[in-house]
Amino acid sequence: MRFLLVRHGESTYNAEGRIQGQQDAPLSERGRQQAERIGVRLRTYQFDACYASDLSRAADTARAIMRHHPDVPFAFTTLLREIKFGIFEGRIMPEIEEMYPEEYAQWMEDRRHFVPPGAESADDLAERAGRALRWLRERKHEGTVLVVAHGAILNAFLGQFLQLGGEGRYRFHFDNTALAVVEDEPFGPRLLLANDTSHLGPDAAFP
Repeated sequence: MRFLLVRHGESTYNAEGRIQGQQDAPLSERGRQQAERIGVRLRTYQFDACYASDLSRAADTARAIMRHHPDVPFAFTTLLREIKFGIFEGRIMPEIEEMYPEEYAQWMEDRRHFVPPGAESADDLAERAGRALRWLRERKHEGTVLVVAHGAILNAFLGQFLQLGGEGRYRFHFDNTALAVVEDEPFGPRLLLANDTSHLGPDAAFP
């Protein structure tokens, strides 16, 4: 099985520098254009199915891709939602520092391990990514599956797929509409492509 992993286009919260978590910020105008570009890039690909987060920034990115694949099965799942960020969601950094000074100081001291009240931990996210991977494999697709979701959950998904453990997600990065490709091989899982935004032309992370 091969997975094509795509992060959503820029959201309004991305543009404003707000922490999103599981708040449902829509695509910005730039994000809609990015979604159209990744859709054009993938228009000639063959997919067994597409699965996407139900949050609108990912769902609408997936729809932009799947307009080119009207006969391919397409579904949404909460397993692919972004990491839950608790009381920090919807806030920009200065607001967090002003409203939650103690929590902000703890976060700045240990960005990897501090868990804001109401948030998922890194272990929680890794466990959910593992469940998402098992759920997708249970669908019994033999070819290529498209997954459209969010940066943190996709990083954790890669860590689980490549058997890197909970800390594995810190080894990866997804820019908006970035593409990664992984596949199962008889000798083990392989990473074939990571954080590719070449479809964005001069706006690509590495043009």
